[in-house]
Amino acid sequence: MTPALFLDRDDTVLVDTGYMYDIADFTWITGAPQALRFANQQKIQVFIVTNQGGIGRGFYTEAQMHLFHRKLIDETAQAGGAITDIAFCPHHPLATIPALKTPCPCRKPEAGMLIQLAKKWQIDLSRSVMIGDKESDVTAGKTAGCHSVLFDPAANLFDCVRSSLAQAGLIAL
Repeated sequence: MTPALFLDRDDTVLVDTGYMYDIADFTWITGAPQALRFANQQKIQVFIVTNQGGIGRGFYTEAQMHLFHRKLIDETAQAGGAITDIAFCPHHPLATIPALKTPCPCRKPEAGMLIQLAKKWQIDLSRSVMIGDKESDVTAGKTAGCHSVLFDPAANLFDCVRSSLAQAGLIAL
């Protein structure tokens, strides 16, 4: 079992413009490309865990979200990094699609996405880090058993990832 870095997407890796699915809205958070590359250089797999309630609310389709995620994966590769997998939750309390109304075990603050990825990729959650900009991200990480860090979107993600991985004992500074 290996450690991993779990990251929220909006306002952690990418600047959040609200229900993002349009490739034209793709903008990195400061230090994000470097953070993804750095984690990979440390032999730590990177995963994105993201609530995508805009699907349930009918703001965009799952196919549009997948195209946006393809852009994220491609841009990460161009920056010298890699994203191993992306988990998303399409559920929302105000979903217009009845099957996507919450509650569900995958929507953060629940830990379902992290647990599913851990099973799929043989991840040791107790040696992993979850970073996100909302308390729901931190709660999901803690519930899954990860070291969890609240990220300030005005900060530099590279600095946060480096210090968080060190505090979790995954790297030496």
